[in-house]
Amino acid sequence: MMTADKAKRWGNSASLYLVLIVVSVMSVLPFVWIILSSLKPHDELYSKHLTFFPQHYTLENYLKMFERMVGFGFYYRNSILVSFGTVILTLFAGSLAAYALSRFRFKGDQVIFLVFLGTIMVPGEVGLIGQYELLSAYKLLNTLTGLTLSYTAFNLALTIFIMRGVFASVPQEMLDAARVDGCSWWETFWRIMVPMGASGLAAAGTLVFLNAWNEFIFALTMNNWTDEARTLTVGIQLLQGQWQHWDYGVLFSSVMLSFLPVIILFLLLQKTFMRGLTAGAVKG
Repeated sequence: MMTADKAKRWGNSASLYLVLIVVSVMSVLPFVWIILSSLKPHDELYSKHLTFFPQHYTLENYLKMFERMVGFGFYYRNSILVSFGTVILTLFAGSLAAYALSRFRFKGDQVIFLVFLGTIMVPGEVGLIGQYELLSAYKLLNTLTGLTLSYTAFNLALTIFIMRGVFASVPQEMLDAARVDGCSWWETFWRIMVPMGASGLAAAGTLVFLNAWNEFIFALTMNNWTDEARTLTVGIQLLQGQWQHWDYGVLFSSVMLSFLPVIILFLLLQKTFMRGLTAGAVKG
């Protein structure tokens, strides 16, 4: 016989799972709609009687996109290069800064960390004009290098915040043992901290990749003069200019291809990503 406490716990659990299911469905539904719409023929997309599932599946929208979307290959390549370049630079610089802030005590270390933490709360667009002028002064406008450096600066604080917690959870005894064995601080970082913080690096790298891959305003402002320098988000926005109206089938297919790398990356790093987000939650 179910007691009152068990019934209450069961009711709370059922309510929680119900809310999670509703939120999950609402989050996934737009992606499913895009995928299915990209497989619909032109007549079904513009029909007065819309259906959720296609009556006839077709790949004509993808073929049309590759045939008529000028510069799509450049856009996709540029987004991949900029995103992975941003991840590499941000993880390298951010992990070194987090290592120093978590293991070394010097005057003003907490102030420096609070400054980095405060920048996370400031929208990146606040520094758009300043970064534009800086890149212009160094002739890095309309280049992948300039956009990568801009994204690195934007994501650095988040990486430091995540990795500082991860590195702080590494037992001090392991670092002391490495120092006794003759390792320098640099060797300790590469041989102890980086392997121990691999899950945190994966989590931070995934978030940085998402930010760089989905970013639009900076890419539109700084890299919008030639196809060779545009990223995929800007290229999708320019679809309307190429046809003078939205071709929704091509739009859905291009959006589908745009979030495909993100889905693959998250599926590959899902478990590591979750461990990394909680790695610095409890010290010791």
